Amino acid sequence: MATGLGRKKKWAQAASKKMKEKGTEGSFTKIAQSAGYSSPLEYARHVMAAPDEHSPSTVKKANFAKNVNK
Repeated sequence: MATGLGRKKKWAQAASKKMKEKGTEGSFTKIAQSAGYSSPLEYARHVMAAPDEHSPSTVKKANFAKNVNK
């Protein structure tokens, strides 16, 4: 089993592949742009600061965006 950064990289690659297969790649970016944000990461920070004001799926996508961009 891979450890450290190798494990994280494989996790992100697997998640990216799954999003492409499901056709949900870029959905959080579209949500961020419709909310008036130019950066999905900036919108992710906004969502995570007030998760009760957003849908559970948007909060999950925001959390994912923050984790991938670490």
